[in-house]
Amino acid sequence: MKQQMSRLQFVFLALWLIVGTGILTLPFTIGQITIRDGWISAILLLPGGAVVITVIALFRRVFPNQSLVEALHEALGPFVGRAASLWFIYMIFVTECFVLREGSVFLSTTVLPSTPNYIVAGAFILPVAYVTYQGAEVLGRMAEIITPIGVGVILVLFMLALPYLNPSYLQPVLADGWSPVVRADVVPWAYMWETMFFLQFRGVPGQWMTKGLLITTLLISAIGVIAEFTVIAVLGPGIRYSAYPLLEVVRTIRIADFIERLDTLYVMGVVTTIFLKLSVIHFAFTTAIQNWFAPCQYRRMVWSSAILLWAGSFFLIHNSNAIMDIIMKVVWGYFTSTGLAGPLLAVIVQRWRQHRAIRR
Repeated sequence: MKQQMSRLQFVFLALWLIVGTGILTLPFTIGQITIRDGWISAILLLPGGAVVITVIALFRRVFPNQSLVEALHEALGPFVGRAASLWFIYMIFVTECFVLREGSVFLSTTVLPSTPNYIVAGAFILPVAYVTYQGAEVLGRMAEIITPIGVGVILVLFMLALPYLNPSYLQPVLADGWSPVVRADVVPWAYMWETMFFLQFRGVPGQWMTKGLLITTLLISAIGVIAEFTVIAVLGPGIRYSAYPLLEVVRTIRIADFIERLDTLYVMGVVTTIFLKLSVIHFAFTTAIQNWFAPCQYRRMVWSSAILLWAGSFFLIHNSNAIMDIIMKVVWGYFTSTGLAGPLLAVIVQRWRQHRAIRR
């Protein structure tokens, strides 16, 4: 079934697909490599995003009306194509398990310390499955409603944090050279490969997708600069010792004696954005399974796959320390190799077959 959404809705979904968990993990991971110059890493996201967008644009030019799984089957044949698409499906599965675990650990750490984590994860995945069952149009409408509120909250919190900024934490600029800055940019670049999941959204035209992702990359870079600048200027070297630096920044804000818990609003916002991100990934996962076992309806697998993901989030990621280890050591290589190899392999083989057919 062809899913429809507007260009604006697509941009909003793509924004939260990256920022959804990025606002939790990226300040910490960047802070482990560089502190003063972390905001420069957000600017360097632009070249990495351009590489990802180029790959997606090439794929959509060759396969304008097909998902990535369908394209792999057509280009590589029933055996090699199914093996390659299964690897992509596994990447989606691992990513969703990872995001679900991040969200449940964050909730358990901040507001539900006495609730078993498996109950928190279950309460998280059920509404995700329900929204996924409703289709991509509902996802787009939700993003359209939530985004103005989320962006407004980010700007307000930034303004409220201004009195707590210490510019000395930002100096001297590039004292350690470019090497730490470039290495810190590896993790944000890896997150950009998650936009490959939109190749399962057949209702989004290729031109819309390319332009939308370009706008999204610019927005993410701008948000990253603001977030990193604020975190560095408020916490300084303390970034390395806080699992959630942005949450610590929000906790430092005191407006008056009767308004002291702005972190509650931050937690609510993070949970909402993670919910959107999980819904996008779950839609990509179920439609990928639908394409692999075609013909069938993706809605038949929404609830059963949700149970599988709930179990997988505990089987694959044992604790919060494992989350950060995977982000720092595994994510970039795994996402980059899969994000490059899958679409480019399908494009190259399909182009070769078309050229060969023309010569005949």
